[in-house]
Amino acid sequence: MNKKTVNLFALILLLCQFANAQSTYESGYIVTTKNDTINGFIRNEMDSELANKISFKKNSSDALVIEYSTNELLAFGFSSGRIFKRMSLTSPKKTTQDTTFVFAKRLVKGKIDFYVWRHKQINSKDLFVVNNESQRKGHLTSPKKNKVKVDGKTYNESDNKYKRSLTYVKNDISLESKNNKNLRYGEKSIGKDIMAFNTNFQDEFPTEKYKEPIEYKYTILAGMPLSFDSIKLHFRVGLFRDKTFTEKSNKFSFLTGIVYQHWSEDETWDNRYQNGTSNYKWQMLNVIPFGIKFQTNTKHVIPYAYFGVGVAVLMMTDYVIENYENVGSETDFVFFPTVNVGVGAKIKVKSNFIITELTPTINGIFFNVGYSF
Repeated sequence: MNKKTVNLFALILLLCQFANAQSTYESGYIVTTKNDTINGFIRNEMDSELANKISFKKNSSDALVIEYSTNELLAFGFSSGRIFKRMSLTSPKKTTQDTTFVFAKRLVKGKIDFYVWRHKQINSKDLFVVNNESQRKGHLTSPKKNKVKVDGKTYNESDNKYKRSLTYVKNDISLESKNNKNLRYGEKSIGKDIMAFNTNFQDEFPTEKYKEPIEYKYTILAGMPLSFDSIKLHFRVGLFRDKTFTEKSNKFSFLTGIVYQHWSEDETWDNRYQNGTSNYKWQMLNVIPFGIKFQTNTKHVIPYAYFGVGVAVLMMTDYVIENYENVGSETDFVFFPTVNVGVGAKIKVKSNFIITELTPTINGIFFNVGYSF
């Protein structure tokens, strides 16, 4: 890759930093602390960004944007069925109790409503459960490890407070899950347990489960090695798919892809040898069934890095030399596992991205450009 190409893409990066990101507002409603319901439009953001305040418009064309905090609203929701309710966090102190509030998203509706408060840290969350019959509430937090000494030895014992809180909110020992001892802390496991519990009261409390949206982005990349050699043809092209749970986090996504890499040189052979083979071309197809991509939370130019595992097939083509003459060619196939890494930047163009990426391989470092849509 020549110096002019590097300068061109550096210029693109600088220019795109001044692009304007557009905020999207979706129809919904808010419920004030006076129990008044107001219809309007709410700025669509990740769960963690909606946990403390929201931006609201009465009409989509309004220039005036009103911010509401957890002290001003009891609940809000989008027309898509994405519902948030105010939950209290109480911290006992010496003489008083300080209560703060957060907006938590409802994942399950029924006799027991199940909510999640997602923090800005990746995979950090608190859970809440509400019994719509008895009005019992529970705040479930991740269990902590406590050190316990037995016979002079120290052991780590998990705190099961979240299990006791869940049992309290259910308030029905006869329907207590037999597998409660094996119940793990997490959205999936506790949500499944609550769904099973709610089915016993389906007639009186219809059960609903919120299906979180998934966004798929497809990226086409093409690249050449930094150590460019005009005598040899060496390039790679790839197609990738990113799977992102947009309401949970935009800082990481799940990656799958397929990459084709080609290398060949002029059709000559080493005529110094009387008999043998001379490699002049190889092609590799690399399938990546699983990877994880991490990125920053900026709006214009988004740096990222990814790691993935895969399997590849290498097709090597050699000249066959007999008595110093080329008598044909032969091809061998080799299968092997791969580790795939890369770093780059996504440049926002409306709802899509221009991609620049550096990818280290066993044949050197490649500079790639592409488009994500």
